[in-house]
Amino acid sequence: MMSDIQWVQTSVEEHPSRAYDATTSVAASWYVAMRSDDLKDKPTELTLFGRPCVAWRGAMGQAVVMDRHCSHLGANLADGQVKDGCIQCPFHHWWYDEQGQCVHIPGHNQTVRRLEPVPRSVRQPTWVTAERYGYVWVWYGSPEPLHPLPEIAAADVDNGDFMHLHFAFDTTTAVLRIVENFYDAQHASPVHELPISAFELKLFDDWHPWPEVESLAQAGAWFGAGIDFTVDRYFGAFGMLARVLGLNMSQMNLHFDGYPGGCVMTVSLDGDFKYKLLQCVTPVSDGKNVMHMLISIKKVGGVLRRATDYVLFGLQTRQAAKFDVKIWNGMKPDGGGAYSKYDKLVLKYRAFYRGWVDRVASER
Repeated sequence: MMSDIQWVQTSVEEHPSRAYDATTSVAASWYVAMRSDDLKDKPTELTLFGRPCVAWRGAMGQAVVMDRHCSHLGANLADGQVKDGCIQCPFHHWWYDEQGQCVHIPGHNQTVRRLEPVPRSVRQPTWVTAERYGYVWVWYGSPEPLHPLPEIAAADVDNGDFMHLHFAFDTTTAVLRIVENFYDAQHASPVHELPISAFELKLFDDWHPWPEVESLAQAGAWFGAGIDFTVDRYFGAFGMLARVLGLNMSQMNLHFDGYPGGCVMTVSLDGDFKYKLLQCVTPVSDGKNVMHMLISIKKVGGVLRRATDYVLFGLQTRQAAKFDVKIWNGMKPDGGGAYSKYDKLVLKYRAFYRGWVDRVASER
């Protein structure tokens, strides 16, 4: 199976440059703004989609993300303070609420009184936000979300049946290159040293066997796929530890619940569910993005078994991701064009992704 490769070479004439737009463009979807733990009481400066932003917490602790520079004279709101559920500009102390509306413009003295009422047109552009799985998310591409966040019960931070590991890597590749990586079966052996004797690619149209994806599927935002690897051991440096502990296997089953901005991977070994992995992205600017992963490992057995699983499925996966990042950071964002039949899932996902690139409004 592995040697039976059919090549397809694209040509400039058949595929003009616009055919590669989806490789470097960002699809309408939910994206990570930052880790929840990193957003404290003070405003935090960040860049999203090439735009300077500021994040802060409102009166009830909810995350707010808005344009960083004050609509008055352009001062940096990240240098301001949060007061009474509003962010205060450091320059003239204008106050903006959680919806970005300016609600207070102070005066200077009894002669120059505060401006009242404040003009309704004075406001800061804000992003639609959500907070779940230990991340602050923002919606990109349209005024209102076109699909929900993925449902991952195992990844909820208060789910005591799972061990959780968050990590992230800065990259210099396009968003699509990150989120399509799971569907590339061919790189598992040369990059991750997975000893593969065969693999099977799967595409799914019916979401019903996986009820968690119903809301995504109903919005047309679910991409279902899978890869079954036939192997003789676990991959990477910790594969030796697995063999010593008698944790050998013959099948690695990967199920993917993709959405336009990321993917949820469910990993089973010899049919036994082990962990879920949420891969998501912070789009920073052209050529700069952050890849996030959240691994939720099922708690099984006692302390030693759980520690072993945390090393094998958590720390080893984090180590393996570094090899992907190294490849991505040397990759031409819109390069390539020769494909084999084993690129089927990658190309199918690209078509799905391109459909959500096309749904991005011209103005936020």
